[in-house]
Amino acid sequence: MIEEPAEEILEELDGSGRGSKAKLILPWAFAAVVITYLLWYVPLDEVAAAISEAEVGWFLPLIMGSVVYWFLLDSLAYSYLISRFNAPLSWQEARGMRGVTYWVAALNWNAGTAAIILYLHRLKQVRPLESTSSVMFYTMFDAVILAGFAFVGALFLPSGTLMTTVLAVSASFIAGSALFFWLVVSDRPSWLWLKGVRAWSVFSSHRKAQPRDFLVLLVIRSSYLTGFVACFLFGASTFEISVPIGLGLASVPVIMMMGAVPISPAGLGTQAAAMLFFWSDAGEAASIVAYGLVFPVALTLARVILGTPYMREFKMLTSGKR
Repeated sequence: MIEEPAEEILEELDGSGRGSKAKLILPWAFAAVVITYLLWYVPLDEVAAAISEAEVGWFLPLIMGSVVYWFLLDSLAYSYLISRFNAPLSWQEARGMRGVTYWVAALNWNAGTAAIILYLHRLKQVRPLESTSSVMFYTMFDAVILAGFAFVGALFLPSGTLMTTVLAVSASFIAGSALFFWLVVSDRPSWLWLKGVRAWSVFSSHRKAQPRDFLVLLVIRSSYLTGFVACFLFGASTFEISVPIGLGLASVPVIMMMGAVPISPAGLGTQAAAMLFFWSDAGEAASIVAYGLVFPVALTLARVILGTPYMREFKMLTSGKR
């Protein structure tokens, strides 16, 4: 496969590449539409009142402490992953890389993955498609764990359409991911076109993975994602939203994905809509919308604060000098 030039990745970061302006504008436009609908459904003055009544003294330390916890575990996972599949990367270097991506995401929210790829290319001379393979492996692993959380949480939901849907979707996703991984790493079936796909650099990390890698990443990422679920639920309680643990496990993976898919900046608007859908019986609609709008903003600001000490690495990334 043709290797993507580092210059094109840099264009993705600064927004000068082909179609980059649209990638920046369209998600904001979509978020504006969703927020407009939410504030039509729940009056703005009620949402503002819910924000003013929230327990900020608990919410802000919770977000900041959680961001530090996630930062340390995320960088530890990347240190292991990149060292295992691409090139030696210390935990300190991984923290610098993660700090950079926090700033990049704040400036151009959908370029976080590009920042990791370019950082590794410039710091460790890792070919872009090979680092992309590691990021893909990492993302797929996360998604499977989240689907597992959702499956377990759905078992505690009352019998009904929601329980059946979450169980079916999460089980299907886990089974589909396992099948995909087996097709990529196995030598069976030995179809010619499939052999060609397996040889792609973008699947190099998948083929190098050993049982120990899965175990290490399972421990780190389960701890990371458990912290995310706990933060979501404790944060909700500061807005007087009481989410049962089963519903939390079943819904938080979907809410998290609303912050990851490239349809709105950091899940602005979409996370609030997902919370309103899942948590309608757990609190007042105004409180749920308020929390859903405040959470991604607070999370982004906390990450920017944490990423500030890594501005030197950010300048290195955009200038090409170390």
